[in-house]
Amino acid sequence: MKPFRNILFGADFSEGSRDAFRAACSLAAPGQTRIHVLHMIEPHWVPEEPVPYGQVVPGFYGASVEGREREALLARMREMYAPCEPVDLEYLVEEGEAARGILGAADRLRPDLIVVGTHGRTGLSWLLAGSVATQVVRHAGCPVLALHRPEHERPRRAEGIRVILHPTDFSKGCETSLRVARGLARDLGARLMLFHVVPFGVYASEMSVPIDPEAYREALDEERRLLDGADLKYPVEARMARGDAAEEILRAATDLDADLIVMGTHGRTGLGRLFLGSVTEYVMPRAECPVLAVKTSRETEAHASEPAAPIAAAH
Repeated sequence: MKPFRNILFGADFSEGSRDAFRAACSLAAPGQTRIHVLHMIEPHWVPEEPVPYGQVVPGFYGASVEGREREALLARMREMYAPCEPVDLEYLVEEGEAARGILGAADRLRPDLIVVGTHGRTGLSWLLAGSVATQVVRHAGCPVLALHRPEHERPRRAEGIRVILHPTDFSKGCETSLRVARGLARDLGARLMLFHVVPFGVYASEMSVPIDPEAYREALDEERRLLDGADLKYPVEARMARGDAAEEILRAATDLDADLIVMGTHGRTGLGRLFLGSVTEYVMPRAECPVLAVKTSRETEAHASEPAAPIAAAH
């Protein structure tokens, strides 16, 4: 039985949004899942008329979308976001800033999954303003599936999710996302690949301390054995690399032709995130497949920022 019964999908009528909707449907259980298809209308501001005499700058007010225009939007949503399988759908049109509106709808609807597209912006605009997907990942209380589709990229195959990549650092923060990844592999009959990136060294004061990859390999193999089971269609696999975590995750996803990356996120905010970012936020707009960001559960939040150690956690 698939774990997602109540899905909130952010629709913006782009081709990437259409792909994201297909991904949402692939994680829905026909007859058991409801998908709320939400389109947020950014308010467009128009000047007040008439402008009072002597007023240098005209006043503005937000123009609403009502009546026939709203019905036309709903009709367009029903046409563009039509499922291939019998999934219960609800189409919603609301006004406001996109990320804030999606998070507000999530507070009301209590979904167990939010699905959004990302335009994959980089550089200063990404650093300062972020994207809708990034803001939703940071503040949502449930897993968020973000799908990035560059305009030049061909649509991905439609056979469904066959390979799931789960990067792990053996920290408490990975426990929740690991359970989700295994559950999806079981329910979708997909291969589950555990992946760990060993850094070249750690810095203590001004000295670089080398790391023995074999200690991490043993921990990775132990985690793979703990996750394996007769309820999985394929045995759990494990792979290790060395280098920059985000770049190696992207490379592994390409090499494996992964259909889904499941990653944990600690949900940290503030200057530490602004300047350093997170591996999940770096991977999300650059991956060629959907990225499912699973926020650390409240029980493990206090331990999520502890340094990773080559110790296999029991699941």
